[in-house]
Amino acid sequence: MSENIIEFQNVSFRYEADESEKPLPLCVENVSLNIKKGDFVAVLGHNGSGKSTLAKLSNSILIPESGRVLVDGMDTADESLSYDIRRTVGVVFQNPDNQIVASIVEEDVAFGPENLGVPPDELRRRVDDALKAVGMYEYRHHEPHKLSGGQKQRVAIAGMIAMLPECIVLDEPTAMLDPKGRKEVMDTVRRLNRERGMTVVFITHFMEEAATADRVVVMDNAKILLDGTPQAVFSKAELLKKIGLDVPKAAALAAELRANGIPIRDGVLTADALADNILELLGDA
Repeated sequence: MSENIIEFQNVSFRYEADESEKPLPLCVENVSLNIKKGDFVAVLGHNGSGKSTLAKLSNSILIPESGRVLVDGMDTADESLSYDIRRTVGVVFQNPDNQIVASIVEEDVAFGPENLGVPPDELRRRVDDALKAVGMYEYRHHEPHKLSGGQKQRVAIAGMIAMLPECIVLDEPTAMLDPKGRKEVMDTVRRLNRERGMTVVFITHFMEEAATADRVVVMDNAKILLDGTPQAVFSKAELLKKIGLDVPKAAALAAELRANGIPIRDGVLTADALADNILELLGDA
């Protein structure tokens, strides 16, 4: 069995144009990318770079124009495998209102597994476990439309968890949320990865979110530009700026402090790490 949960093998894809139009440009071009089981991978890129298309290709919502996408060895182009592929890799999109289908939270979370024919006792356990995993169990009898954006997104994630996927792909799930909602979702996803071993592919345009991943993939102009640890990727500050991206604010501040003679460690990317480093320096003073 492969150690990769998702494999992109020289994948290209373009959306269909209207009959009167010329063919649209490729939005994913000759991309090869492996996602290992248990990894937490962040995918960065400006709008139109191809990262959302990558999400839809990962569980057969879209099929490559050329190349292959394998999900735990299953070819997404094989329609007979779509059911198993989508049970293996679940996708959560940026607008939770588009994903909530029921009028009560626990009914919404039950919707997916119930359609799979999960028996009632098992369904009850899955729904409770999923809501507890995202910190929303006490809201199980609430109406989703009365929840905050961050809470709705956590319910959407719970609905996906109840399907028991091995991997969850989140396509800019915090884009429409305030800072509190973003933190709720990020804490939830990190915990699922750490405690349950769930593979996470987190597509985002927030540098601070990507800084906490195991690995960062940067897309630009339909291709992969960078792929490495957060420290390696964010060390390419000038290249990132050229394509309209930045480095995490804590990393930018750390660089400024270094430039002014304060011996901040290389590779500091988060506010917590920067604060710890400053406290160490103050302790040594």
